[in-house]
Amino acid sequence: MEHAIVARSLTKRYGRALAVDDVSFEVAPGEIVGFLGPNGAGKTTTLRMLAGLIRPTRGDGEVLGRRVPGPSLRDVGTMIEEPSFYPYLSGRDNLRHAALLHGGVAPERIGEVLAFVKMEAAADKRVRAYSQGMRQRLALARALLWRPRVLLLDEPSNGLDPVGIAEIRENLRAVAREGVTVLVSSHILAEIEKLVDRILAIERGRLVFDGPLHRLLARAEALTLRYTLRATDTEALERAARDFGLASERVGDAVLVEVGAERADDLVSDLVAAGVRVVEAQRDTDDLEDAYLRLVQTDARPA
Repeated sequence: MEHAIVARSLTKRYGRALAVDDVSFEVAPGEIVGFLGPNGAGKTTTLRMLAGLIRPTRGDGEVLGRRVPGPSLRDVGTMIEEPSFYPYLSGRDNLRHAALLHGGVAPERIGEVLAFVKMEAAADKRVRAYSQGMRQRLALARALLWRPRVLLLDEPSNGLDPVGIAEIRENLRAVAREGVTVLVSSHILAEIEKLVDRILAIERGRLVFDGPLHRLLARAEALTLRYTLRATDTEALERAARDFGLASERVGDAVLVEVGAERADDLVSDLVAAGVRVVEAQRDTDDLEDAYLRLVQTDARPA
C-alpha cells in the first residue's frame, strides 16, 4: 500500500542549530496521526519540510507517492504557523483569492467550506476584525478548499474556546472519514488524545515515540508526579500522606508528596475526605504533556 506521507531521515540545520534530527515515519491513507511535542521541539519545521515550504538539510519527504516539493502538493491542504490573510478583504474574498491562485475550485465550494467551519455569519466581514479563533477557522476552510487528499495542520485549535476546539475536532474526523490523511501537531496531549489513535512524539528535534496512543497512555500509569501541599494542620497532612502510602517530605510549612499519575486527580479530595483541610496544592511538573514526553524518551521508537 502506498503511504500518503513519508519522512525519510528528515534533518534541518539553521547554522549550528539542529532543528530536526533524522526524523523518519510513514502515514497511511485516511489515517489521523497526532504530532506531539512541546513548543520548539521541531514539529513546525518538520511540517514545513513535508509541505515543500523549506528544503531539508538532509533526507527527503514524500506526499502521495511523490517527492516534495512537487506536483503532489496541489492535493495538500496546510495550516502551518500563524494564518496569513489580506486584512482589508473579507473572509469570503480571501477564500476566493486562494481558490483563484490554486485553480480548479468550483465557486460554490467557498460557501461549502465556510459552512463546514461555521463561519457563514462572519464571511463578509473584513479579516482585520476577526478574532484569533475566527482566523483559525478561516485557515481551516482555506486548507479544505480544493478537497485535498492530505492535510498538514500545525496547532489548528490555537485561539479557540472549548466549543471551537470540539468543533474543529469533529471537522477533522469528518474529512478523515472521506479518506483524507491528517497529520496534526499540538503541544497539548489532552487535545490530541480525543482525536487520534496514533502518536508521533518529537523532543529537541528527534522522534522519541511512534506508536499507538493506548501504548503511550498505558505508560503514564507508572508516572510519578510531585506536589507541594499546604494545610491548616501540617502534621495531619503528613500523617494522611503516610496513611496513603505516599513518599513525602516536610519543607517548612509545606509537605512535598509523590503520587502516581492515576491517583493525582483524586489527591486533594482524598485528603479532604481524611479530614485534612488543604489550602494549597501545586504540581511541581510543568505540565502533564512534558511528563509524557520525558516518559517516552526512556524507550524511543517502540516496536
